Amino acid sequence: MRKSVVAAALVSALGVTALSACGSEDSGLAGKSAEEIKDETVAAMRSAKSMTLDFQQTGAAATAMKLSVTKGGECTGTVTTQGATAEIRRVGGTSYMKPDTKFWEQNAGSPEQAQLIEATVGDRWVEMGAGQDDFASFCDLDTILKDMDDEDKGGKGNKKDTTEKGDEGEVRGTPTITLIAKEDGETTRVHIATEGEPYILKMDIEDGDEPGTAEFSDFNEKVDVTAPADAVNLNELGG
Repeated sequence: MRKSVVAAALVSALGVTALSACGSEDSGLAGKSAEEIKDETVAAMRSAKSMTLDFQQTGAAATAMKLSVTKGGECTGTVTTQGATAEIRRVGGTSYMKPDTKFWEQNAGSPEQAQLIEATVGDRWVEMGAGQDDFASFCDLDTILKDMDDEDKGGKGNKKDTTEKGDEGEVRGTPTITLIAKEDGETTRVHIATEGEPYILKMDIEDGDEPGTAEFSDFNEKVDVTAPADAVNLNELGG
């Protein structure tokens, strides 16, 4: 599994990541230029300690994620890809997953290997061993923010910023302004709150190879993650 496509789209298209609005006072953001909006969003989002990401990717590689993520690298939630679902936890620098039967059938390599793993693991969690932890990059908000900072610093002056300001709208009852970026046949629309802080509430990825929608909520809320007591180490399964 590769890095979160949501994070990748934000980094490559806009150089910002996502938060949620707080407060109810009009910030005047809608009257500013696309560059000013983007800069204010980047500045505002750096104070976030946590967020919940609810992402639906359509197309051939259908994927759904709902993860609560912290800047400390912890997360909890579920990931579904092509009908196979796994519960996810990451805490203390270690990732754990609890897959369903279909996940093992898709990823074990053979039906016999899938049956063997299921028989060994049962209903327990699996600890991701060294070299097998594919969740670290999108369970760590600090990593996403670092990628955003690197793109923002490296991109200025090296390529033309094609981000445009779109229409005003509303997401979950909060007024928004839209930023639109087009690159490599893909259009990304980012809906930013114009009440309170200029945080992103929703992102739509249209066309391209990985269309989808992401919504962001529960910012700066406490995320409780505990390591499973009976986890099986994936390395010990020969995975």
